[in-house]
Amino acid sequence: MHWLQSSDITAAATSSAGANVNYTPDAGTTCNPAPNSLFALGTTLVTCTNDSDSSPAGSFNVTVVDTTPPSFTSSATNTTGSTSTASANVSYVAPTASDLVDGSVTVTCTPGPGSFPIGTTHVDCSASDSHNNHNSTGFDVVVTDTGNPSISVSAPGATEATGPGGAVVNYSVTASDNSGAAPTVTCGGHESGSTFPIGTTTVTCKATDGAGNHTDSAPFDVIVQDTQGPALSLPANITVEADSASGKTVTYSATATDTVAGSVSPTCAPVSGSTFAVGTTTVNCSATDGHNPPATGSFTVTVTDSSGPVLSGYANKTVEANGPGGSVVNYPAVSATDALDGPIALVPCAPASGTTFPLGTTAVTCSASDSHGNTGQATFNVTVADTTPPSLILPVARAVYATSASGVPSNVASVVAFLTAASATDIVDPSPVITNSAPAVLSVGTTDIFFYARDASGNVTTRSAPIVVLPQPPAGTPPLPIPPPRPIPAQPTNVTVTPLDGAARIQWNAGGRQVIVTRSSSSTRSLSAIGDERVVYTGTGSSYTDRGLTNGVEYRYVVMAVDAAGNHSVGVAAVIVPRRNLLKSPKDGAKLRKAPKLVWAVDAEAQYYNAQLLLNGEKILSVWPVRPAYALKKSWKFEGRRYTLKPGVYTWFVWPGYGARSAVDYGDLMGSRNFRIVR
Repeated sequence: MHWLQSSDITAAATSSAGANVNYTPDAGTTCNPAPNSLFALGTTLVTCTNDSDSSPAGSFNVTVVDTTPPSFTSSATNTTGSTSTASANVSYVAPTASDLVDGSVTVTCTPGPGSFPIGTTHVDCSASDSHNNHNSTGFDVVVTDTGNPSISVSAPGATEATGPGGAVVNYSVTASDNSGAAPTVTCGGHESGSTFPIGTTTVTCKATDGAGNHTDSAPFDVIVQDTQGPALSLPANITVEADSASGKTVTYSATATDTVAGSVSPTCAPVSGSTFAVGTTTVNCSATDGHNPPATGSFTVTVTDSSGPVLSGYANKTVEANGPGGSVVNYPAVSATDALDGPIALVPCAPASGTTFPLGTTAVTCSASDSHGNTGQATFNVTVADTTPPSLILPVARAVYATSASGVPSNVASVVAFLTAASATDIVDPSPVITNSAPAVLSVGTTDIFFYARDASGNVTTRSAPIVVLPQPPAGTPPLPIPPPRPIPAQPTNVTVTPLDGAARIQWNAGGRQVIVTRSSSSTRSLSAIGDERVVYTGTGSSYTDRGLTNGVEYRYVVMAVDAAGNHSVGVAAVIVPRRNLLKSPKDGAKLRKAPKLVWAVDAEAQYYNAQLLLNGEKILSVWPVRPAYALKKSWKFEGRRYTLKPGVYTWFVWPGYGARSAVDYGDLMGSRNFRIVR
């Protein structure tokens, strides 16, 4: 069986006549048109027959198509131009094209010949044959710019210098070019926005387009000038508190800055570091840069006295009670010092030193005022405590009969008489409570009974006394005699203590009986091993002078009567503070007809003294001599007022001063005295 070529064939044309198409018939067949025949454009039917009997063997189509695009045979010409305006007319010659089938074909280019802008413009061209095959190409049209750009400058006005190097100056430059592109503008290193030195700088700007064409502007001047003086920087108004009678040393910082000269040192009066008096002072400052008018300004320094005196020399104090009402308390004089006035003479405290303070804690408030009405206050506590135990008088030792073989009950009259014979007195509590350790039944033999005396403050005295229980006697034996109770020694009377210089004189009335005088600090209880209590006198005298004391220290004395059995009264207590008055002349209370010379003892460590004179509680003089004396005058001026020494009672005070006066460092008051001026 023979198989025919049964698939259709498509071939590309190779000329306008078509294309030779070769194919292979099946064996034993003949086809027409024969293989490798020239087939025209279009579709041709090929029929085949069997060679054996010429019977039809089949057919197929051969289609010849045009698939080759046109080709360009020449390039475009006349593609350049030049202009001094925005564009040029370029009549270029388009490229040519031919086609394998159609021959010469039309070429279409966009944009077409005509007006082209400055620069390079790309032109796209295309060619198509009758069978819709396409091809494209392109070329550039170049138009050269031959026109110069234009430039104009808006010159700046005079500019104020902003520093030693001058100032940044901005000005306006406008430039354009026929090409439409902005030209490049240069100004010889003096472009707008750059720093120009002080003085006049001549500037010329140049505009250059992309083709290298350029135009220079007309020269113009840039002027930088310095017409401003320095700027002062002054502190705000200053308010400070005075720290001495002279006022206050005040430091401040004033500066000046000039845009050209830089930092400038201003001149101010009063200068920084001066002592400013109480009140308001104007400080005037000026600064100059050497060629402009000076800058001036001012501020004020106000020195105020709004601080009250500072109180010192006080502390909480605890003392022993000297009676049911408490105790007389002598606390150290409270000092007050003012930054302007120096020591303050009058520092009242309530309750006052030397008055009686009740049992418990009492707040003492002290105050002092300066010459400007400022007040300082201080508070401390004085505690009066009862830590002294009662004085316990024991019953006389005795014997009693047992009422049974086991002993005697403690509620038997003879035993009760023994137990109730104990007595007690207390320096504070008028009725201390007495208890004992007696058992319900006392055995035959000797028993030590402990007696306890407790006062209202809880202080306890413990002592013991023996009681002897004898065996039960025969019936009808009379009871043993009851010894009388021991009497409590009578208290000494009229007890007084007088302060001396480094000593104290104690006086009393004990009717010639023996007394014991003890001394301790005011906070130590008597009749105790606690603290610094010591016996300073034992005897039958009525006075004693205790020497070797420290001035300014409070001492407590207790005077007790003692009997032959060693029992003592509760005692009478008193406190005293030895003092030495360092003021020498005039004597306290002196009556004078003329102004006296005030004289006091030397303080080896003092650099100066402060002496004050008061009349009716008002300070009328305050001086700071360096020697321990000051001669008053008939009249003087103090704090803006004139005073005259007129009849009346004057009080004068002296304090030692240490270091510089501005340190406001004063010692304790050396003393105060009165004198009277009479006519």
